[in-house]
Formats: sequence, structure tokens, C-alpha cells
Amino acid sequence: MIRAHMATYPVRADVLPLAVEDILSQVDLLFLTLNEYSAVPEWIESSPKIEASIPTEDFKDVGKFVHKPGDDDVVFFVDDDIKYPDDYVERSIYQARAIGLNDNVFGYHASTYDKDLEQGANSRRAFSFKRRNWSVEYVDQIGTGTMIALGKNVPPLAYMRGSQRFVDVRYAKWLFEKAVNLVVLPRTPRYLDERNSKNADDTAIYETFTKNSPRAVVDEIRTFAGKSPLIGKKVDKAQPWYS
Repeated sequence: MIRAHMATYPVRADVLPLAVEDILSQVDLLFLTLNEYSAVPEWIESSPKIEASIPTEDFKDVGKFVHKPGDDDVVFFVDDDIKYPDDYVERSIYQARAIGLNDNVFGYHASTYDKDLEQGANSRRAFSFKRRNWSVEYVDQIGTGTMIALGKNVPPLAYMRGSQRFVDVRYAKWLFEKAVNLVVLPRTPRYLDERNSKNADDTAIYETFTKNSPRAVVDEIRTFAGKSPLIGKKVDKAQPWYS
């Protein structure tokens, strides 16, 4: 199965249908966690390709891990505030399978950390999903809004609990412990882009949390940052960006 996992909350109700529309036709099923909702909206409930759930607690971005995939499923972790092109799934699988899905996890928004982390979580080389990138290389961390993985390489909810707003860090830690590599994929400029909500209460995690990550989060980063000998090396089996 090719599946997508997304978590959302009511503040982004204006952009959610657009994000769902982007990805739904490209996957077999979308697993959607509706944080803070009191009921499943009718347009979601009536879709045969959406499996929606309302958790008993506010999982925030950890909600992407509520639904457990099968080991051989191809999982696309997606966000409600990113624009996905209509060839996103096809192009991503093409690249991932050429390199090898078994022992690698892939994505378009990534980081390679400085070993000393003198400036905390900001001590890094960032690969923004909005910018052009021709380099296909091993990285320390991938953002879960642009991530592709086999189900067997997805951590259980029990491991991800408590990592609200820093799921990328916790996931990278788990992958390092499992000896699974992370690979950043190529793209043209604005291949992926932001989709901003008009709700004034919507705030980006980077501004409210990541920019000044707590010491505990930085300590988690230290458990894997720069530890793999592959970090920064090019991936030999990468395929050229095709038209």
C-alpha cells in the first residue's frame, strides 16, 4: 500500500482541504489525525480514501504516528501547510526505489548538524524544501512533512510520545538507533512550497519552538548528530532529476 499520514488541527481548517486534495489522488489511503476536533467533518467522513481519527489527547505533529503502517507499506508523511505537486508520489518513489527503500528513509527538507552544536539546534546545514537542490546525500535529519519511508522504518507511537513539535529530531534518533540512513532528494526551486493559512492564530513550529529549542531537544540531537560516517557523502545510486 502507498499511504500518506497527516496530522492537523482546527486552526488550519481553511488549508486542510487543499492539502488533502494535493495528495489524495496519489496514494491508496490517507490516514488523518484530527487533533482538537469534536467531530469528523462530513467531507472527510464521506471519502472512501481517508481514514480519520480524533485522538483523546492533543498529539500535535506526533499525530502522524497514530496509525501503524504495515512493514511493506510505502509511507508518505505530509503536512497540512505544504503544496504537493501532482507527480510528488511518483517522482519520490522513483528516486527512493533506485537508491533502496529497505535501509534508507528519504525526504526533501533536511538537516546536517555541526558536531559541536554550539548554537543548539540551529548549528546545522539546512536543505529547505522550497529551494533547489541537486545534491543527493546522507543527512542527519529529515522533516516529517516531506518524508518517505517503508512501514518497517516508522517508529511506533509509544516511542514518539512526548516529542510534540520536535518529531523530526525524535524520528532521526530512532533511525540512528536502528542503523537506517536518511537521504535528501533533489528538486527544482518551489517544487514544494508553503501554503499559508489565513487564520491569525496559526503559528509555525519553527517560530514558536525550533528556533529556540530547549536543552532537552538539543541533547537528543547530540545522540545522533554527525555520528554516522556517511553524513555529507553523495549517494551513488541516485537517479538524475527527470522530466
